[in-house]
Amino acid sequence: MSQKDKRKEEKHQPREEITLSDPCTVAIIFHEKKGLILRLLIEKEMTIIELKHATGMNPGTIKRHLDDLLKCDLIRISKEKLSEYSIVMKYYRAVAKKFNFDITWSGK
Repeated sequence: MSQKDKRKEEKHQPREEITLSDPCTVAIIFHEKKGLILRLLIEKEMTIIELKHATGMNPGTIKRHLDDLLKCDLIRISKEKLSEYSIVMKYYRAVAKKFNFDITWSGK
């Protein structure tokens, strides 16, 4: 494996942990279905079809949840592969193995 390939592989590995401080991000993580998807993506990278089989959710619903998780930088697209039918399959992965919270809530 070349140095470039090694760096690319390391780039796609989740960090050990990150600390979140945005209260809106906490709400996303504690959403029942989004949290389930995030927990699955902490374990391994998956496509929408794999997430459909693991959760029983509709692919359109999964896509909306993935978009929310992407927007909050909780997951990323780890790779794209061409399927045997020439369809681009996106693989999603959590950005970290562990998420910590540091939230300050103020009335101001």
